Amino acid sequence: MTHFIAAKVETLEKPVIAWVLLGVIGSLLSVYVYFVSGAVANVIAVKDTQSRIAILSSSIGNLEANYLAAKSSLSLDSALSAGYSEPKEVALYVSKKAGVALSLNR
Repeated sequence: MTHFIAAKVETLEKPVIAWVLLGVIGSLLSVYVYFVSGAVANVIAVKDTQSRIAILSSSIGNLEANYLAAKSSLSLDSALSAGYSEPKEVALYVSKKAGVALSLNR
């Protein structure tokens, strides 16, 4: 009887072990494909980001050049022709006298 049971268990174990191994290999292959596709997507995102950075850097350079050109073209005559006028009063500034301190005495 034990030989019969041993033969039945052995015939049942072989297919189960094979299917378990195939399942493990299939799941590992799926995980591998998932991570590889994630890495490829990240590489594509980095390249896209780098191209956007290059475009923005060049547009910032153009804006800075336009700003510097506009800044160098300003003069007193152009300000007066635009409607600005020179101040008539002398500007007053707040200053701290030496030896004066503020405190919150009660």
